[in-house]
Amino acid sequence: MDFNLFQIVSELNLPKPEGILQVGASYGQELHSFLVNGVTRGVFIEPLEAPFRFLAENCSKIPGFVAVNTLCTDETGKTYTFYVASNQGMSSSILQPASHLTQFEDVKFNEKIEVVSNRLEDVIEFLERNGHQHVTMGLDTLYMDTQGAELKVLLGAGRVLKNIRYIFTEVTRNELYKGAPSLQELISFLDSVGFTLNNVYFNRAQYGDALFISKDLLGLSV
Repeated sequence: MDFNLFQIVSELNLPKPEGILQVGASYGQELHSFLVNGVTRGVFIEPLEAPFRFLAENCSKIPGFVAVNTLCTDETGKTYTFYVASNQGMSSSILQPASHLTQFEDVKFNEKIEVVSNRLEDVIEFLERNGHQHVTMGLDTLYMDTQGAELKVLLGAGRVLKNIRYIFTEVTRNELYKGAPSLQELISFLDSVGFTLNNVYFNRAQYGDALFISKDLLGLSV
């Protein structure tokens, strides 16, 4: 991620994020930043086994932090081919790599595994049924790094988005992965469910990050 969510929210004089729902949490690289910035609860989702084990161990040491080993898309129970990247899995995706192969020639996708997906709404409902409602009730920020699957995650979020104030997501202006949604597609969908684009950053490789904020929070008409 290339700009600071917490700094932007502070500059806008908006309520600080207190509960993070992170999809594509990898090894939990952002956990320290979340803690330093006052996050008190979080759900951290990662589909790959090796990074998940590391993530889960770290989450187990932090009250209010829960790790979940699953793949999130717009369907529950669907099997996807997951293209595993050689950079410790960080560039892995359910989408086939496209320009990623030429832009990052050192990253290879020589391994493929089969992974069963869950809708984000179903993941949260499962956690609530299993004693984690005190965590899920406080989630106000959706943080996504899913290598082109962001729109699928959003389409499967359902009622989860009703409690979300901020959506911080990776975006691209080129096809790093085949079929990845454009920024305009994300803007259009999120506008329809009550969010507006507030910040966006692209690097020279034409990928970066975007921050969407709830229209209600900004006092805008939906």
